[in-house]
Amino acid sequence: MSTTSPSAEPRRRVQRTQPTRLARLLDAETQIGYQKALQEVTSAGEAGRLPDRLDHHGLDLALRILMQQDYAMWSPLAAGHPWPDTYHPLTHALPGARSKRAQDALEKAHLAGALEAVEDGDFHPDEVLHAYDEEEDDDEDYEDGLGTDPETAQDRSEDPAEPDDEDLDIAPGPQKDAELAAHWWLEQLAEDGVLPRYRMPDPYPGRAELPLDAALDTVRAAGDVDGYEDELRRVVAAEPRDVDAYAHLGIRALQRHDGDFGSLISFVGPTAAERRHFLKEALAWYEAAVAVGEASLPMVFHGRLPWSETDNRPFLRAVHGLALTLWRLGRFNSAERVLLTLLYLNPNDNQGARELLPDVRAHRRWHPGITDTSDEHVRNRVLIVARRPVRTRPGSLRTLLTGPVPPTPETVTDVVRRAAAEVLGATWDGRSPHIVVGHPRTGIKVTIVARHQRGHNLTPDEYWWDAHHAGAEPDGPVLFTLVADRGYIALAQLLRADQLAAYRAADLPRRERTAFTTTFIHGDTQYGTDIASLINHALDDLPAQSGSWR
Repeated sequence: MSTTSPSAEPRRRVQRTQPTRLARLLDAETQIGYQKALQEVTSAGEAGRLPDRLDHHGLDLALRILMQQDYAMWSPLAAGHPWPDTYHPLTHALPGARSKRAQDALEKAHLAGALEAVEDGDFHPDEVLHAYDEEEDDDEDYEDGLGTDPETAQDRSEDPAEPDDEDLDIAPGPQKDAELAAHWWLEQLAEDGVLPRYRMPDPYPGRAELPLDAALDTVRAAGDVDGYEDELRRVVAAEPRDVDAYAHLGIRALQRHDGDFGSLISFVGPTAAERRHFLKEALAWYEAAVAVGEASLPMVFHGRLPWSETDNRPFLRAVHGLALTLWRLGRFNSAERVLLTLLYLNPNDNQGARELLPDVRAHRRWHPGITDTSDEHVRNRVLIVARRPVRTRPGSLRTLLTGPVPPTPETVTDVVRRAAAEVLGATWDGRSPHIVVGHPRTGIKVTIVARHQRGHNLTPDEYWWDAHHAGAEPDGPVLFTLVADRGYIALAQLLRADQLAAYRAADLPRRERTAFTTTFIHGDTQYGTDIASLINHALDDLPAQSGSWR
């Protein structure tokens, strides 16, 4: 009987897992199927074509090798798409086939007659480069003087300069390497120098009111979203060269995927199958918009399309939307290429491409609004609330949370259910994990998820995920509640079903669930309605003992 050392098993597990991840990345980009992608990964590994170490940087480089892409080293550790020497049309540069809708739109645009972009002066990169130089100067001033003791800063400035890591041929740490990668494109922009700026054509020259504006006015006045989409489809049928109408159809499909609509409680959001359909729709519309827009560019295009020129915005909006859709599809390599193209076209970056690049290059799956800043803000806010003095009225419902013995999780949840039922005018039978708004049998079921944590540990955690999946109605709203010391409700975030769509659909590793959960109970975001103050009032108004459950 053979034996295996304890350290060998983890190594084998890693070696099995990383090629699997690489195959899934390859399949997402090329749509060749997982089994075929896995075969290509295995063959390339056996042939010695892949990096020895398949960490994040190794996986990223291996994917570029498998896709036979040229790449540039954005930093000592990180590879990326090369800066374009000329514009490479995305219709041909992205892997996989374009949608039939994009092909049909391009064909109809050609039949309607070519519209060409016109040269309109020069674009000087100095404005962009100077803006970054000023930011770095401000940071250096703070580090050298404002953030330290002046005498210490002066003494340090007189010391001989210490050699940089590059002088010693030492690879930078991950944070420094990420900073180098973030600024790599600025060096390429400086090397390009002055380039001609162009203005995209207007499909309605001399027309005072555009069909798209009329459609927007209609939806704002009547709130008829379906009618708005129908009107947009009529616009592209009548004028197949209207890039902005295609882009707005893509925006609408992306909004449907993200669940950016609905009433306070009753809206039932899209299912997983519907979300996949909406992403497919968004991709098709954005591909059509980009294809039609690219048809107006010169065959060899080496210039800029600044956002300051209004006629350029529809095409730039389409390119940006294409990047967002590819990111949601997990096609990180393609999303990176599109974002880099957006920076090439409009280096002023009015749409925030450079802010998206770090998440895309780190292969972080899309979910709404997660940032380190917002996560830290929530933690600080909750800690402040946890230390807030609370005066408990004798005999009130809050006393069940403030006794000498810590309340059980069941007690905490039951207390919150009673208070939430009072606030929302709902009923609770005393047993179910949900309260019912409206008729007890046919009304809307609102699931209550409550956590009670103490002191510095008072923060959203991965157990919210487990609690939600254990008791939530599949298509119902959820109230996430965080109970602090002394029975104070720190957070009570009511979320509709459509706002929980991404939360329910995501498949995140446990280490990422804390930040993910934070978004959905953060009272300062657009997700949900914060009713913490109302529940706190109810805890003081309701008696601790009640003969009936409201």
